[in-house]
Amino acid sequence: MNTLQDMNAGTAGEDAEAAALREAMVAELRKLEVIRSDAVARAVGVVPRHVFAPGEPLKRSYAAKTILQTKRDEHGVPISMISAADIQAMMLEQAQLAPGMRVLEIGSGGYNAPLIAELVGDTGQVTTVDIDSDVIERTRRYLDTAGYNQVQAVVADAAEGVASNAPYDCIIATTSAWDIPPAWTDQLAEGGRLVVPLRMRGLTRSVVF
Repeated sequence: MNTLQDMNAGTAGEDAEAAALREAMVAELRKLEVIRSDAVARAVGVVPRHVFAPGEPLKRSYAAKTILQTKRDEHGVPISMISAADIQAMMLEQAQLAPGMRVLEIGSGGYNAPLIAELVGDTGQVTTVDIDSDVIERTRRYLDTAGYNQVQAVVADAAEGVASNAPYDCIIATTSAWDIPPAWTDQLAEGGRLVVPLRMRGLTRSVVF
């Protein structure tokens, strides 16, 4: 699997600084105990988070608890974002991904899909879906830049899943939900896992089914 780090190994300047910041972020996430496995640590340590948030300062891109805004509406209100790295790492640990798994990501921020791709490896399959074509176009562009052209980015209503690539060993929702659409459970393989941030009594908690 080719990553931006692989393609630009040995380069100086921004790439070297980004690599150092990734290493520091992994160490912080380990300290926070949201990263518990070597597999998730490796994925977070390899994927270039700053590629998916152009314009953000490198240090902010690799701040463990920082949400990165990637699209705003005409009033300046954020409508698409990259979740904080500590939340993403926690959900990946909950998902218990392994090589060869087929995974659907609900809501495409860009950065989480290559993390999943690192965890499922070349024998796995990753599909990321969003209803916003602009979001998917941007995600596709950054995935290709970072060397993750094997990830499938689909424009569709996420509530309907992506039946053409089902069944999935795991479905991970990166946006909070009030309930679970039937399509998500219908498209899970037997024994599959669903990881979703559920909004309950005013609080959002990541729940595994």
